[in-house]
Amino acid sequence: MKTLEQTIVAMLTENTGTHMLDSGGASGRAWQRNQGCDVDYFRNTAPATIKFYDVEDSWPEVTVSLFHKLTSGILELDEFCHRFNAIEVGNWNGQYTGTDSEGSDLLDDMGFKSEEDSFNTYNWDNNFSQVLQGQFLKNPDDEDYVLLQIHGGADVRGGYTDAKLFRINDHEEPYSVLTDDCHFSIEDMSVDTETKDLLDGSTRNGSFGLSWSGEWLNEEGGCANDDDFKKFAILSDCKEIEGIAY
Repeated sequence: MKTLEQTIVAMLTENTGTHMLDSGGASGRAWQRNQGCDVDYFRNTAPATIKFYDVEDSWPEVTVSLFHKLTSGILELDEFCHRFNAIEVGNWNGQYTGTDSEGSDLLDDMGFKSEEDSFNTYNWDNNFSQVLQGQFLKNPDDEDYVLLQIHGGADVRGGYTDAKLFRINDHEEPYSVLTDDCHFSIEDMSVDTETKDLLDGSTRNGSFGLSWSGEWLNEEGGCANDDDFKKFAILSDCKEIEGIAY
């Protein structure tokens, strides 16, 4: 049986096909670019990155690694998941997204019920490295699960993996699967971090940060503005900076 990391990597490298009318060219699709990448490779990639392309017209370009997001502890694999994920998918003719009739029937036999309509992260602002499509489910014990497909193609209308079933950690809400929260920090070398305050002996913090959690926040936790973005762009010299995702 595959581990969670192995399952996600298999999806990231799954051949989701090509089409003469999409924009992937000969090798530009995500699944093609991911070929040869194993678990160790993805472990060593940045959980999140930020880059500014211009100081004067600075707006952050952010990417949150789908591998790191999905293997961060939000998802688990149990007996139900292993049984479903072992099925070889044929045609997508099941009632659930990305499933065939055999897989769909197995979910019904195991007592799973759909919680709501399927989702696709392309339909709203999202910073994931690849598009996610899926559907939330409940098992007979009212525990949360999710069927997930990863977009590996070029045109977002097609090129998705077969659906895999995951259990959502008891300490997480289902929507946590879809959040792309992240934080970035950079040192401001102009700040004196050595001199101690005469009153309490503290020193100044020389880091400057930006956080994304549905909106941009600055180091003080307030709404980030153009000046904050410009400052980060200058401090980073418009080079890509690694951050954390949570």
